[in-house]
Amino acid sequence: MGIRPAQLPLLLESDLPTDLVTKFKKLIEERQRGIPTAYLIGEWEFMGRVFKLKEGVLVPRPETELLVEKVLEYLPADKPLEGLDIGTGSGCIAVTLLLERPLMRMTATDINPKALEVALENACIHGVEDRLDLLEGDLFTPVRGRKFDLIVSNPPYIPSRMWDNLSEEVRREGELALLGGEKGWEFYERIADGVKEYLEEGGILALEIGHDQGEVVKTLLTEGGFKEVMIYRDYSGQDRVVMAWS
Repeated sequence: MGIRPAQLPLLLESDLPTDLVTKFKKLIEERQRGIPTAYLIGEWEFMGRVFKLKEGVLVPRPETELLVEKVLEYLPADKPLEGLDIGTGSGCIAVTLLLERPLMRMTATDINPKALEVALENACIHGVEDRLDLLEGDLFTPVRGRKFDLIVSNPPYIPSRMWDNLSEEVRREGELALLGGEKGWEFYERIADGVKEYLEEGGILALEIGHDQGEVVKTLLTEGGFKEVMIYRDYSGQDRVVMAWS
């Protein structure tokens, strides 16, 4: 209807156009079939900003806001930095970091071309497309030979065996965006195995993790040669972010 929610009570007392009512009922029926609200309206909020979405691209979640908040605590605002966002999805992490750090440049990768299309749209909407490079490919493959001050990722971390236990609504986001392998932490193993050669000395690695994966990921990174590894909990008290310094 193009109005603010607070205006609805007054307007709903009057007659509404038939085509609007029909469209609304159709959306309700699709929601009942398990299609996420974010896909029905084509957008979702992340850290106070609106990001466009399409089915098959991960819906931004509050847990990922914590990841960005922790990264911003350690990123200076007065230095030109190079960052890498692995598995960017909608681009909400990369775009938010660029908005909060105007001197920064980001490279964002994803194996899903649809996600890269959405990320580009969001970069353009928020006016940071000139500081964001989008590359299709798996993990570090598109950026071989390069080094970054920050590498951030919210990779798939749900164990494959849990797929059938997920709601229809969540499964709409797709296996590519959600499943992290049989154990659930295979992506962290791969990241830990190769990330050091892509980080500048003193660079930061920041990862969102599953609630029960903190110690596993910390061990992987410690064994991978990181000097300092920290686990941060979300607002429900669950392990949610791991950060490491090279």
